Order: sequence, then structure tokens, then C-alpha cells
Amino acid sequence: MTPVLTCDATPHIGPLPPAQATRTSNGDAAVAEYFGDAHVRARIAEFCGATDGRRPTAAYLTGLGPAAPNGEPPDLARSLWDLEHLVFFLQLDYINADRPEDPFVHPADALLKLEPAYRACRAVFDEFELDLLSIATGRGYHFVGQIPLDAIVIEALASLGGETPAWRAGYPNRRPRGLTATITARHARAATGLGLLIEHAAHLILARSWTSAIPLVINGTRVGTGLPGRECVSIDIAHVGEPLDMVRVRTAFSPYRRHQYRPDLFGSKVSAIPPLVALPRNDRPLVTFLTDGRGLEVGRQAARTANTAVPDITGGIGRLLGDYLRSPLAAFHREFFAKRREMKMPVPDRSADGLPPCITAPLERPNDLLLKPEHLQHLVRGLLARGWAAPEIAALVQQKFEEPHGWGGRWARSDPRTRADFDVRLFAGLVATGADELVDFNCVSAQEKDVCPRVGCPHDLRVDRDRLAGGRRAGCSGSS
Repeated sequence: MTPVLTCDATPHIGPLPPAQATRTSNGDAAVAEYFGDAHVRARIAEFCGATDGRRPTAAYLTGLGPAAPNGEPPDLARSLWDLEHLVFFLQLDYINADRPEDPFVHPADALLKLEPAYRACRAVFDEFELDLLSIATGRGYHFVGQIPLDAIVIEALASLGGETPAWRAGYPNRRPRGLTATITARHARAATGLGLLIEHAAHLILARSWTSAIPLVINGTRVGTGLPGRECVSIDIAHVGEPLDMVRVRTAFSPYRRHQYRPDLFGSKVSAIPPLVALPRNDRPLVTFLTDGRGLEVGRQAARTANTAVPDITGGIGRLLGDYLRSPLAAFHREFFAKRREMKMPVPDRSADGLPPCITAPLERPNDLLLKPEHLQHLVRGLLARGWAAPEIAALVQQKFEEPHGWGGRWARSDPRTRADFDVRLFAGLVATGADELVDFNCVSAQEKDVCPRVGCPHDLRVDRDRLAGGRRAGCSGSS
């Protein structure tokens, strides 16, 4: 990660590459020329906290994706780590496992399919008066707000998770060169607490009445084949499982070119599609938003009048916190953290005790199956059904992460315990609260989701599903 900006070293966004009157391969206005627009630069700086003549509060600004061969600047992202705030971030995406290029080939169709989920998100946020900035990106939306670190609610957030998160110990070694800012233990604990509220918000969105034929999932978990195929709308909060200092959020008014530099994900035929611009939408009707377009020139014009200052949502967070504390999810979290703190490492590995191969597969091939949400979800469901407690599963996953499975530099950038605890807690919490109705916990769906290893196994997952759904609360204590 090479920072374009370190906010404790310079009081302004820079150095962005100079404007150059070059052309992209598809003939549209050059991204370099777009970045040279003073209004565009002002909106990016504003999103990074440079408001009212103040310096940016984002810890750093960095490029996304590889450097372009013609010298064009990269897409831009700011750190979720902010020197003066906690930043609330939730992402909504349209995903099609069979046609991953669809959001770029048919962008209007993708946003139309996302609209029920967008409205569900806005309804939940409006209920708590969370005035989040909503930004349309390449495949969906980002929702962003901030809470000052000196707000009273920060202490309440810091108390939710208890101990200081494991990732904080390694952040000094992960800081970009030239950045000397620090993350206090209080700041780190509050970030964990905010993550629990973001998880609660995801549960509330899932609980809204859903009229779309497209399933709503968490963190891009692959779905089985339905009437629309293997497409879904994803509430993505995976960043909660990463160190605060490593999470980056695409800036408002950054170009979006991920479809151009990730042919491995989206296919090579979309690389000629022009860049999009990450534009604020907020309360604009979708028809108006689609009619205006999201190209570079539209972005330059919109930058003249837009406001990209990240809203202060302190009051709304207080209301969301109160709702969370009364929720079944909060009770599950309290039990999870208490049991997890009591556990000794390593834990006994009981994973081979009569488990079907679809459940043991991610333990036998952690890299990369334990990094795929559908495999992690399947493992959690399967072990919960066999009497494992959620903290035990988290400890087992952590051990697999810490074993030598060719991870490369992954755990220098991430943290095994933080990642394992979040992933397991998330999927176990969905089961514990009833938000996961287990409708796809069966062999046919496992095959459609590419979770089944197809080795002629005679096991019927409906037995595990019925055991898990049959009146047992999938809490932290487990059952026999």
C-alpha cells in the first residue's frame, strides 16, 4: 500500500498526479484530466475530512488497483482510520455468480435490482435518524457517517467488546511510510463496538419485508440457483473483521475502474467499458440518477455543487446503540465474548468426528476455502448442528489461519483472531437470532453454491438442518 497522502504530514490532498490531456483506450476523457479538475479535487478532500478550511482527518489516501501503463492515476480510497472520528461504513452490492460482469454491462438493470435493498437500508437508517452519505459505486452503494472521538457515546461503544482487539498490537508495523499517527486502546475498542452496531444494522435490514425475487445475503455469500439464477444483493460488512488501519473506502468522486483492472473477477470483455464515478445519491430518485449518468464528465459537473462532507451521526448512533443493547444479537455477543475470553488455545480439534466432507473441506484446505463466506457459513452451521459452541468454532478457525497453509503476507496485513472471531460470530449470530432461516442448508443448495465437493457422499444435510432448527438456540454454550 503506497499512500498518496498521510494526513499528519501534509494539510491537503496531494500529490495527485497533474492533469494531462491524454486519452484512455476507449476514447473517453482521460482520468488524469478528470483528477486535474479543482472541483473534483475539492470533493475528494472534503470526503477525507478537509471541511471549513481544516486539514483532512483521514489517516491516509491511497490508490486502488495497479498503476495504469499509460501513467494515468489510480482510483482513490481513504482510510477508514480517521484521526478524529470513528467512521460508520456499510456497503450494498449486486452480485451475479454466473455473470459477474452484469453490473457493468447492464448498470441500470443492476441498480434497479438493488433498489428494494437500497430503500430497506434507507428506511432502517431513517428510523434511527442516521443521516448517512450514500454514494453509488460500480456495483452498488456505500453508506458513510462519522462520530467524533470525543463524543460521549464513544465510551459506551468502547465497552461493548471488552478487551482491546488483537489487531491493535500490529498496527505500528502496518502504517504507511511517513505516517506517525497512533491508535489508542480506547479508539480500537470503540471501533470494535461500532462494528457490533454495524452488524446489528445489517440484521435490521435483513428483517425488513423483502419483495424482490433476488435473495439478500451478508458479505457476498454465494447463493443457490433460483428463478433469477445465482444473483443476490449483498450487505457487505466484511471490513469489521479487519484491522481498522488496513480498511480503505473508495472516495466520493473517485473514478471506478475495478472492472478494467480485474479481468480475473469480471472477464476481459468489460475492460473497454468507460470508468464510472462514485457519485452521491442520497434522496435523489433512481430514475433521475440513472438519467443523469455516472461518467467522468457528469462527475466533473456534479463536483461543482455536491457536498461530500461525511455527516456527523452521533445522535443516530446513540439511538442505534440503545436498540442494539435490547436485542437478541447483543445477548449473543455478550455470551460469545465472555466464553471466548475463557478459552485456552489450542482447542481440541473434534472436526473429524463423523462430519460430512462438505463441512470438513475448508478445514482441510483453509487457503482458500476458509476465506470464502459460503464455505465459512457452511462450516459454522455444520459444527453448530453437531453441538459445537460458536467460540469453539472461532478458536478452531483461528488455529487454521495460524497454521502454515501458504498464506503469503495475508496475516501481516490482517489478524487471524480478529478475522476468525468476526466471521464465525457473524454467521453464528444469524442462526442464533433466527435471521438465518437455514433454507439453503441442504445438499442441493450446497451443490449449487459450489460448497459440495461432489465425492459421492451419502450424508443428507437436512438432518443437520433439522437438528439446528429444531428448537435449539445456537448460542455460545453449544449442546450435546
